[in-house]
Amino acid sequence: MNKTILKVSNLSKDYGKKRVVNNVSFEIKAGEIFGFLGANGAGKSTTIKMIAGLTSISEGNVLILSHSIKANFEQAIKEVGGMIETPTLYSYMSGYNNLKFFAKLHENISEQRITEVASLVGLSARIKDKVSTYSLGMKQRLGIAQALLHHPKLLILDEPTNGLDANGIKEIRMLLLQLAKKENIAILISSHILSEMENLCDTVAIINNGEIVEFKTMEEIKHSIAQNGSNYIKVNAPNYAGKLIEQYIGKKVVISGDKVIFSASDSKLAQIIVLLTQNKISVYGAGDIDYSLEDVFLSILNSHNASTAVS
Repeated sequence: MNKTILKVSNLSKDYGKKRVVNNVSFEIKAGEIFGFLGANGAGKSTTIKMIAGLTSISEGNVLILSHSIKANFEQAIKEVGGMIETPTLYSYMSGYNNLKFFAKLHENISEQRITEVASLVGLSARIKDKVSTYSLGMKQRLGIAQALLHHPKLLILDEPTNGLDANGIKEIRMLLLQLAKKENIAILISSHILSEMENLCDTVAIINNGEIVEFKTMEEIKHSIAQNGSNYIKVNAPNYAGKLIEQYIGKKVVISGDKVIFSASDSKLAQIIVLLTQNKISVYGAGDIDYSLEDVFLSILNSHNASTAVS
């Protein structure tokens, strides 16, 4: 059993009378990549900043290797490396000199360690070049190297692939998988690129309106929605279409964006399309579900928002 590196307990944040993060709890173990998903303004960046000690905690606590970020900040933060938003780099200096500069912020970082992290992130061949000549992907990798200098047990990355092309995203993904599996580092990562999180994360938490509404392994979260159906119909009026389909098949359906998800035979699917067109619903597409994290994400948010509205 891998050791628990990060434990977040009942974490809340208030700005004046407004609560923007409410009672958030989760754990991350060594070697695990934990994905934190949410729309803009959902509370994920605020939560990450509380974990990293960049903003105060209104209620709850954060333990990093059992050290409280509130009661024992210096000891807890020693175990953390982070890249929140874009890395702070000096473009007129070489990559090596950037790492050398930031190494001075920690104790006992040798030149050998600087060379090691440069190699670890795949920058050995360009580490003596000026950062101004680096691509965006290389700058992101240098930012991660900077975060790794002091051998952290927890790596926090907020949107690390933001602005990268497909090749740059792939490079960062391979690097993070290597760090988690070979270096046994716990990684907390937030991103809006859901397809990439699907290829990267072991576990995901979905946050909505400051609260975690789902927390499962990738396999569990896919399976949970797959139980609701294996077919979809894409329509212009999903809620109305969903009611008609439920009446026709006698089972609950799931609404995900402009899709209605359900289980039916091929012959029934054809009859459902006829039923919808007879009721003046435009059908844009239909077929078998190829599940993605985006489908899961939208379905969970839609279900949660619907239940909140009813209550």
